[in-house]
Amino acid sequence: MAEAAPVVQRQRKFHRRSRNGCSTCKAKHIRCDERKPLCTYCLRHGGECGYPDGDAGSSATKAEQRSGSSVTSREPHGSPESCLRLMDATPRDPFLGTTYDVPHRSRSLFQLFTNTRVLYTKRVKRDANSFIVHKALSHPGFLHAALLMTTLHWAWSTGDVDHFRVPYLYHKLQAIRFVTDQLAHPDAVVHDGTIAAVSSLALVENALGSADAVSSHLRGLAKIKELQGEDSRPREMGLLQRMILMAARSVSSRPVWDILDISRTDFVHQSVIISLLRVALRPIYSLNMLGNSYDSEVPLSEVLARKAPRHRASDSNVLTPLRSVDSSRSGFIACYFYLYVIMREGSVDSFILAWFIEQLLADVCRTEGPMQRGEYSPSLWFWSVMFGAAVTTAAKTINNLEASQIKVIRDLYLDKINLVSQVMRIKNWEDAKSILRLFAWEDEFDGDSELQAVWEEAVWQGDGNRFKWYNAEKIERQHARRCW
Repeated sequence: MAEAAPVVQRQRKFHRRSRNGCSTCKAKHIRCDERKPLCTYCLRHGGECGYPDGDAGSSATKAEQRSGSSVTSREPHGSPESCLRLMDATPRDPFLGTTYDVPHRSRSLFQLFTNTRVLYTKRVKRDANSFIVHKALSHPGFLHAALLMTTLHWAWSTGDVDHFRVPYLYHKLQAIRFVTDQLAHPDAVVHDGTIAAVSSLALVENALGSADAVSSHLRGLAKIKELQGEDSRPREMGLLQRMILMAARSVSSRPVWDILDISRTDFVHQSVIISLLRVALRPIYSLNMLGNSYDSEVPLSEVLARKAPRHRASDSNVLTPLRSVDSSRSGFIACYFYLYVIMREGSVDSFILAWFIEQLLADVCRTEGPMQRGEYSPSLWFWSVMFGAAVTTAAKTINNLEASQIKVIRDLYLDKINLVSQVMRIKNWEDAKSILRLFAWEDEFDGDSELQAVWEEAVWQGDGNRFKWYNAEKIERQHARRCW
């Protein structure tokens, strides 16, 4: 009789169990590497990465688990103490009828975008009929830009970096994927929406202090501009670009002690002033080099690649701590100078420009009182409002809604010019130039006549013989409710 074969004891292969994995990996029965704020799977696949809050053994967590509620990573609207309470301003799905596959978590961020604006650190209700909301729904590039910019502005307002990490990394990844897909289609990649997505990536990265990432996005923007046909390429720079270059040249030529004195005077950190000092003294790229690049036979993208900052190895899954709001905002605004000089166009899309104007005007409004009380330099304030008015001339509008809302902001800037001209007793354009010269001005500036027209529109009556009288109550009635 044959002997029975020995029984072989099967041993299960050992696997490390992920007890604290994210909700997405648990739902898909995937082993999670538990990296935070995004695990590797969610970072690569755009998953909604969520982890239990804090101590998994806390009584609050156990109570929520017993009640059947899932505990996921914090949402932008999750904490009433650190974030504005959101109201349902859209009775129907805003993405109904579109081809956008927007996850639930992004919809709450979109709700924040549609309901609020962040001016410096103050949250203000957004106009329900704001053109940038309509534009965000018109093209996926604008939508990616809006959501990415909202995460940054939300961090300025709340100061909560932990809440900022997950939506920032997720929407950064989505914006990069979108732009990469568009690069395969030459006609689509030059669309204003694609340019807005690239611009938002550069703006947010510079606000976070990542110079190497910013240089990569700026090179991408230069490459996109090179793909434009000869007929659509800009032939000459507009007033905004010329004023940026003039200011950078003027500031960089000043003695060091003079610049230090300016920075001490601007004790409230009006970001446009600090940003100009920044790009003049510690630029990512020389603005003069960017301004002269169109006269070179070498494509700008290649020039930028040669002069890119030295690359530092970094983990794309790590977000450095947010700097102070003043420092972050000055980086944000400084990046606009690079963007617009690279784009070179006399008129630029109003969507990205609107985010720029809002922050400039926020600084003007918060320093208006100190300026009138003699606590803030009137000459710096005058330069700021003249620059802001020049920015509004660069807006490219495509419908009456955009044009009317940009006009409201332009009129507000003209009123501010009128106010400071009366405070400083500026009687003519020569007086005005002498004030501008105290910060940044060149006598041979080729935008002299255009800025003169802006100043005269602000201070003269229609017949050109009488000064307009600044009426603060009238301005508040006409503009504050609609704009501020």
